[in-house]
Amino acid sequence: MKSYIKAAGLIIILLFLVTFGIKNNHMIQLSYYMGYRSIDFPLYLLAYGCVVIGIFVGMLIGITNRFSQRKKVKVLTKLNNELKAKIGKESAEGEKPEDKKSLDLPSEEKAPEKDVEETQKIT
Repeated sequence: MKSYIKAAGLIIILLFLVTFGIKNNHMIQLSYYMGYRSIDFPLYLLAYGCVVIGIFVGMLIGITNRFSQRKKVKVLTKLNNELKAKIGKESAEGEKPEDKKSLDLPSEEKAPEKDVEETQKIT
């Protein structure tokens, strides 16, 4: 069922692009500085070119954001593993986490300064 919906959406988009091209096939010529002019080309080609360039710029911005998010995830995962090890160490010493009222996890009220500084660096 999903494939039919995707196919129908693709057909609608393609019909829009084709009809847009048919209605905007006027020949244009761009004027640049110092009297330079471009060759004649259809108006729809300029519009399609702008859309394609916009998609590539958006992809580049998205890639850079993704890399910064991966870095944050690595740091937070490391911090999480350290906290899990700390809890496991306390449990191995004979204390049961159920018996203990507080596991000394970093929270906003009683977080160790080191953990707070690391978290603030990340965000």
